[in-house]
Amino acid sequence: MSIGSRIFISIFFLVHFESFGLHMQSEADKVQFDVAVYGATPGGVSAAINAAREGVSVVLLQNDGHIGGLASGGLSNPDFRSFESLGGTYREMMMRIEQYYKDKYGVNSSQVINCVKGAYGEPKVVRLVFEEMLNEAGVRVYLNHQLEAVRIKKVDGSTRPVSARFTSLKDGGDLNVSAAVFIDGTYEGDFMAASKVPYRVGREAMNEYDESLAPESADNLVQAYNFRIVLTTDKNNQISISKPKNYNRSAYASLVSYINKNNIRTTDDISRYLLRIRRMPNKKAEFNDVRTAPLSLSRTEINNEWPEGDAEIRAKIFDEYKNWSLGLLFFLQNDKEVPEEVRSAMSEWALPADEYVDNNNWTPALYVREGRRMVGEYVFTEHDTGLESNSVRSSLQNRAIAITDYSINTHGVSRPSEGEHLGVIGRSVRPMQIPYDILLPKEMDALLVPVAVSSSHVGFAALRYEPLWTALGQAAGIAAAQALKNEIELREVNVKNLQLRLHELGTLTIYVSDLGVLTNVLRPDWERPSDSFQIWLNQTPAINPLFKPIQFFGTYGFFHHLIDPTDANEWTRSRSTGQWSLRMPYHALEPTRLVDQELANTWLKMAEDLGIKPSISIEQILEEQMTRGDMLTVLFESISDN
Repeated sequence: MSIGSRIFISIFFLVHFESFGLHMQSEADKVQFDVAVYGATPGGVSAAINAAREGVSVVLLQNDGHIGGLASGGLSNPDFRSFESLGGTYREMMMRIEQYYKDKYGVNSSQVINCVKGAYGEPKVVRLVFEEMLNEAGVRVYLNHQLEAVRIKKVDGSTRPVSARFTSLKDGGDLNVSAAVFIDGTYEGDFMAASKVPYRVGREAMNEYDESLAPESADNLVQAYNFRIVLTTDKNNQISISKPKNYNRSAYASLVSYINKNNIRTTDDISRYLLRIRRMPNKKAEFNDVRTAPLSLSRTEINNEWPEGDAEIRAKIFDEYKNWSLGLLFFLQNDKEVPEEVRSAMSEWALPADEYVDNNNWTPALYVREGRRMVGEYVFTEHDTGLESNSVRSSLQNRAIAITDYSINTHGVSRPSEGEHLGVIGRSVRPMQIPYDILLPKEMDALLVPVAVSSSHVGFAALRYEPLWTALGQAAGIAAAQALKNEIELREVNVKNLQLRLHELGTLTIYVSDLGVLTNVLRPDWERPSDSFQIWLNQTPAINPLFKPIQFFGTYGFFHHLIDPTDANEWTRSRSTGQWSLRMPYHALEPTRLVDQELANTWLKMAEDLGIKPSISIEQILEEQMTRGDMLTVLFESISDN
């Protein structure tokens, strides 16, 4: 069936039923779309939005009533280091969040300041933004629909999912969804697993991928989960924290000696030693685990069954985490052995009455840091996080569809005693390119997996962040649309064309510190980090004319050897705000710098290797005193000329 026919059928269903004000499930429990996405995480939502914006029909299904995963479920302090590493759909989401606060409270309001360019959004605002984007794109959304089975067929020698059956958790009815392409947007890889795609749970042994950060023996241990809890000090918007069911004081009693030993008394002390507290608009803050504490919000080992667990098992684990979290908060607010200063500071906080109003004011999203991991076309491992030979940059990935700028980081798989955390990984790395192939199953077509991606446990520790999952979801949605329009398989998608489209949409596939999607001016070195950050905050987001040439050629290694690694000795990065840092040293392009003969020769040869016939010569480059930006622009124009 052609793409045109599929779109016609999908539009017929939408128009027919919406014109009568009916839900599509009323048509014999059967619907057909070009793309079906299961899992309304940021990765899944981004995939659905971007596929729909490319002109194909899209349905998004979620097994509960929540949209946005952790991003709208309490993780309002996202993991990234540099703002210039953000682009595409994630940056659009941030801009919409910031605009919400500007429209509602005024451009100079405390809410606008405290949302930090839209990075710190209240959960209800993040969800609202996701819902608006889905609605504008025309994505059909089914909430509270649990995946039951996937139908696999062989079509012309290709094994592929062709339909999936879902059960409504509201009325028990079945919904059968047919699609030309399926995308698994779940944290756990549920659709992938139901499709019989190979996957791993737990940790690989050190010798399997020759990873120094892996354990000596393989196991099924999963890194710790916890809730990212949002609390408020607004007395007019509070629901007090009551003693949870099955409260066991002895489970928390060891904290008393820890509190006294570290002289924990103030809110700042609490944030450093007990519960990470990060503020957001409207007197709210996100509370997260502190790994160095003997007890905090994380729990290990009780979650090992979660990735492969059914709904009943997951509900039980969810409740264990919820009761543990409420018990910890109750203990710190009420226990008489806890110092009065700590009790007083903690008692200022309570659950916001205006958050998660459809879920008894408790987040529906447990922080699933790791679930299943696909074993796909390319397995991302520790080696992909290292440096390219003779370069200050990370491993070159010509098939990159996204970047990430954070660290290799896990919260461990066991917490036996104070200060000792088994399985914790923490290593600083350079900004990394992420290849398309980690989204592709090995022997199955018509399926992309942008969240439970193909990686080792150690590799996944560098990938498991919402900004990256959003970017991978965007790439998955665009790739699905390109495959459908060209009537090819997903593994046959021309990655170069995919990259060009992503660049048009402001997505990054290479990190360049002095020119990003967010700015229409070059970023020089300012004297003080605070000046640099404030200037960034005041910039008007815009696509720089150099953005697409820089992203394209940088992705193919044009910048990997601009700086001799022997000259790069100082790697100190200054903090800008919270966990975020200023730009990565030695990753600047310096677009206004003149091109010398050696670089001109190198870039012309690299362009020819890409199949580009440059419209300029070395003599012209030198005679016209072209800058790096000038030369890249001319080379980029030569792509369409060829």
